[in-house]
Amino acid sequence: MGSVAQTLTERKRNPELSASVLKPHMPGIDVLRGVAILMVIVFHGFYYSASQFPWHNSFAKALFQVTSGGWAGVNLFFALSGFLITGNLMDSEAKKNYYARFYARRALRILPIYFLILLTLGLLHLASPLYLLLCGFFLANMPGIFLHGAYMSYGPLWSLAVEEQFYLVWPWLYRRLKMKGLLGLCLAMIVVCPLLRAAALDHVLKTGEVFSKTWMIADNLAMGAVIAILLRMTKMKLRTFLRFGVATVAISAAGLALLAATHHLVKEDVIGGSFGYSMIELMGAGWVIIMLYAYRQRPLQSWLKIFIFFGDISYGLYLIHMLCLEIYDRYAGQGFRTDAGALWTRFLICNGIAILLAYLSKRFFENPILKLKNRIPAAM
Repeated sequence: MGSVAQTLTERKRNPELSASVLKPHMPGIDVLRGVAILMVIVFHGFYYSASQFPWHNSFAKALFQVTSGGWAGVNLFFALSGFLITGNLMDSEAKKNYYARFYARRALRILPIYFLILLTLGLLHLASPLYLLLCGFFLANMPGIFLHGAYMSYGPLWSLAVEEQFYLVWPWLYRRLKMKGLLGLCLAMIVVCPLLRAAALDHVLKTGEVFSKTWMIADNLAMGAVIAILLRMTKMKLRTFLRFGVATVAISAAGLALLAATHHLVKEDVIGGSFGYSMIELMGAGWVIIMLYAYRQRPLQSWLKIFIFFGDISYGLYLIHMLCLEIYDRYAGQGFRTDAGALWTRFLICNGIAILLAYLSKRFFENPILKLKNRIPAAM
């Protein structure tokens, strides 16, 4: 049981080994978390809200189109979760309260603001009661399986359902499969999930919406998990680790360029939704490796500290920002769909309020609850 901890302690002392990037605080990961949330709020604020905006300026239109890729911020979150959660499980393997500790800590981190948002959505009639009931069981990524007819949903909750389903089974799988077995499972997921997406997009499988189902996109979490496992299981040299990350980013960029050259769009057809989506996931995993390497010792440049701020409030901001947009639209109307000034005004007001609320939530609501992990025996 203690072998993982002993091996890690030995390898962390050697600055030439890749395991030396593993530290209690990894600033490169915090930066990526900030990048991910900013990608998401820019996407929701612009392209997601007004994809058919009648731009007359070609440069403005090109910038607007760039925001269409902001949805990939969620994929970056998944890669980070796979890396961090898998590492946490391996590092706490020897603890007696293995399961209780993990679930208690996850509950303190995730559930308070999550259920507060569900309550707010219900009180403001911004989501259907039956949909919110499903969300209470972390099934927001598959409402079509359980609900029939029209219902109001809340966009950000589907990805949290994926995360919670991952949290539910991953500790159990690691405890039984150990590192090598879990690595094998992750590699199998990386191969099988794109095939499942291809089958669904080709209508061989009838699954409804493809890119929100855990079994269709779990390869994203698996890629992050592979990084965590390799750092703990191998004596990979630090330089080799960096080359692996750079190669991963280069391969994914080349794959996406090939898709663009052959007029395949990610999430739009069988090839884009299987191979192309995997390239997006691979890109995120590659940047996890690069940022782990880049900031294993040196301090962050001052201009990157804004990303640390957004990374720190990312969970609350992710939950809150769409709520602000929906409340704003209820009173201000839909003028932002055709008026650039209205679109920018909406973006700045709503996200300014969302950032403030997320900061206050983190400082005065989430952090005090998180501190309970040092007072609750099961979480210690």
